[in-house]
Amino acid sequence: MKRLPFIILPVILLLMAVDVTGRSRKDTAGNGDADKSDYMYLEALRAKSKGNYDAAFALLSRARELNPADRETGLELSNFKLLLGSDASDSANLAEGMAMLREYWDANPSDYHTGVKYGLLSQRMLDRDEAIRVWSKLHDIYPDKVEISFQLAEALSQGGDEADRNRAIAIYDSIEAVEGPSMALSGNKIQLYFNENDTASVIAEADRLRESSPSNVEFLVFSGRVYATFGRGEEALKFLDRACEVDPSSGLAYFSKAEYYNSINDSVGYDREVFNALRQNSLDVETKLSILRGYIQQMYTDSLQQPRIRQLFDTLIVQHPLEHDIHDYYARYLIVTKDYDGAAEQEEQTLGLNPADPEGWEMLTSLYLQNEKFDKAEDAINRSLHYYPDNVRQLLILGSIYGQRNENDRAMEELNRALDKADPRDAEILSRIYTAMGDNMYQQNLPDSSYVYYTKAIQYDPTNTLALNNCAYHMACQGKDLDEALKLIETVMRSETDNPTSLDTYAWVLFKRKDYAKAREIIDRTIELTPAEDLSADVLEHAGDIYFMDGDPDRALEYWKDALRLAPDNELLQRKVKHKTYFFK
Repeated sequence: MKRLPFIILPVILLLMAVDVTGRSRKDTAGNGDADKSDYMYLEALRAKSKGNYDAAFALLSRARELNPADRETGLELSNFKLLLGSDASDSANLAEGMAMLREYWDANPSDYHTGVKYGLLSQRMLDRDEAIRVWSKLHDIYPDKVEISFQLAEALSQGGDEADRNRAIAIYDSIEAVEGPSMALSGNKIQLYFNENDTASVIAEADRLRESSPSNVEFLVFSGRVYATFGRGEEALKFLDRACEVDPSSGLAYFSKAEYYNSINDSVGYDREVFNALRQNSLDVETKLSILRGYIQQMYTDSLQQPRIRQLFDTLIVQHPLEHDIHDYYARYLIVTKDYDGAAEQEEQTLGLNPADPEGWEMLTSLYLQNEKFDKAEDAINRSLHYYPDNVRQLLILGSIYGQRNENDRAMEELNRALDKADPRDAEILSRIYTAMGDNMYQQNLPDSSYVYYTKAIQYDPTNTLALNNCAYHMACQGKDLDEALKLIETVMRSETDNPTSLDTYAWVLFKRKDYAKAREIIDRTIELTPAEDLSADVLEHAGDIYFMDGDPDRALEYWKDALRLAPDNELLQRKVKHKTYFFK
């Protein structure tokens, strides 16, 4: 027998709760199998009440075998069968469960809860005819139950012929007669008309809804959207303008106007109405953020719109100063526009409202690092560790910050803390930690130790391009195992063909291997891909060395001079420029 998965036990309780309460067993005449079946049925209920579902299932199955005509046993057993049949590969149990459920309900059609359950299951299984039969029967028995009327109309609406659709519309009309006009009812009817391309009826229904309450803003907006759908823009705009006049604080009305202007590519009108919508306090924050996201998606590529977008954010913050999501989304927008200082300011606000956000702390740290504000990054990390002391990524960054300051002992202390707290199964983070340790060792002029750490990093993650690149570069600088260095950097180049840092390393390895022509080709590519303002003294010096050894001393001198302007205290560069020649260290 299949065991019922533990995860579905709470669902079983909900499904069975109604079935066991208040339902009495019919007396069974005689004895024999029927008596045994009754006994097992009662024992099954007892087992179920104690949470022993496997025993309950076994007892009900046996009781059903002994007395197949007992519909109440079938109903109880159907709950188990349906749950077992929820596995797509077990259609047999599903079919048995539905058959038992139908058998019981057909004999007890006034059982409202079982009927609703059976109707919903039939509808979910796309058995349209059976769903209509069930809802129709329930509708006859409980004509005042609006929820049943809705279910019947919905089932009739799903496919079928014109008679079914007309019947569905008549049901919606009967509900409206009791409940009054509503967007939901008119929307359902309009969908039916729309499916039949009955434009006249769609318009007529929108008009009827609007005229039932001429000052209802939602009805006016609904009419505007319907008319816009059919290209009747002037009339659509008239209804939307009227909605704004009726309630000048309606964010819905202004946003609907914005959508209309956007549909006709009127960017000025769209821009204006989005601002009007977001200024209204009647819209909830979630809706405002949804509008703002759509607006930004439309406008963020236009740099001229950035001041207006910021103005929108500032307006929302004034309205909702304590809304975490607004500050967070503003920060993310500012990152896209490369305003890292502004983004950091907003993320500080976000974390002030909700410090329990590990990703937020990491983002704040990255923003400070982006602008080389290492002190602020360190402070952000230390604050984050107050809430998340085991955040390995933050400890890794903290160690790297100390390494940047040449505080090597503190750097290794934090990196070792990161290593201790790292998940031993997380090869990526372990590789990153060992890479940072390798960098730290090389910075301390301990190339052998550095190589050991880089090797570990690569063993954990052979795709770690930073470890591969740094290891290859430092091996080249040391003139150590240049064949291996070439293999490492060529591995990087297969995935980072246009990365200037990797290209520079590649050029330097080739230079050390005395492949000057190829090195010159690669250093040219490095300089071509690097913005002029980002060219470092190291790259320019490499270019000078490569050009000199490739037979172009004049061009080499130009590169050395450019490098010296960026690093005027570099004594080796001073000698190269002064003597116009290459010097081995």
